[in-house]
Amino acid sequence: MPDTVLPSSWVVEGGAADDPVRNAGALHGLFALTGRGSERVIHPINDSAVEAGNSGPAFYCVHSLSGAGGTDFCQLARLMPGVRFYGIQAPPKKMRDPAFGGSVEAIADYYAGALVKFQPQGRFLLGGWSAGAIIGLEIAQNLRSRGREVALFAAIDAAPENTAAGRRPWHPIYLLQLAANLPGWIRHENLIDKTVAVSLVRRARQKTMARVKAALGKRNTSANDQAVEGIIDLARFPAEQRSFMKRLYRALLEYHPKPYSGDVVAYEARVKPLLHLPQLGRVWRGIAPRSVIVPIDGTHASVMRKTHVPPLADDLRARIARIATLPVHDNTGSVCSLAEARERRRARALVGP
Repeated sequence: MPDTVLPSSWVVEGGAADDPVRNAGALHGLFALTGRGSERVIHPINDSAVEAGNSGPAFYCVHSLSGAGGTDFCQLARLMPGVRFYGIQAPPKKMRDPAFGGSVEAIADYYAGALVKFQPQGRFLLGGWSAGAIIGLEIAQNLRSRGREVALFAAIDAAPENTAAGRRPWHPIYLLQLAANLPGWIRHENLIDKTVAVSLVRRARQKTMARVKAALGKRNTSANDQAVEGIIDLARFPAEQRSFMKRLYRALLEYHPKPYSGDVVAYEARVKPLLHLPQLGRVWRGIAPRSVIVPIDGTHASVMRKTHVPPLADDLRARIARIATLPVHDNTGSVCSLAEARERRRARALVGP
């Protein structure tokens, strides 16, 4: 297939590029819970997942491009007491295998096998953000082919690219929607802030250089690798992790999703990138007719951050509660209705910290 530049919504690691705290976490996120020789795939990422005797439903979160399975979901997991959050992580030892991550289907099969071994019985609740949404879709397909039930798949602000569901960039409606997105993008980016403005210029320069290199290297197998480097700072990661990320990037480009007949909730950020509309609603309805599209405030990166993640947590908590007959909690752990949880959150926002 022709070399292209992958949308940043598959690549950005939690907005780490402009957040020093998250930057530091991203450096060692993959190896934080295990050694470099570990083959472990599934890791607990909240207190409920390690509490002895906790019988709450388990929610499995698929890693994004870095392979780290827990860092992206920490804020969401903290707001959902009673749900056992587990991260699906690329095992550091497997990253040394040059074939691991070479195709979405193969890596999903590996993770599905680990899930079945970890949870021999019962329904699966599965989700992914960014590249994890694409890998997670294939894991869900694989689990269903093994005869296991996937009661819910939550795709957080990402979808496969190789579909015919979206409008072309020159379509009049696409152009109108792109223009309508501009005010929200400007408000969110806070262009008055000098630091933000400098960061935006740097990111634009990186993406432009990546596109130029990809265009000049159409017949060069490294073109897509250069595109990755234009979007995320690979120097922050160990060598074997960088190689894995490049393989997985190419695999995502080559992945063609099959129709999915299960239940999907697709969370779509209201603020889109400046020059690209992901059109997630149209894409997910094309892949999975039973998809429910839920708009959420923020951008691709910020929907997983502390400021924007509470509405996502409210909605996902209620959906899991309906599936697992789990009482709804607010973020203090108190049992309440979904409406009460939202009202308490609103009241706290008005009062302030």
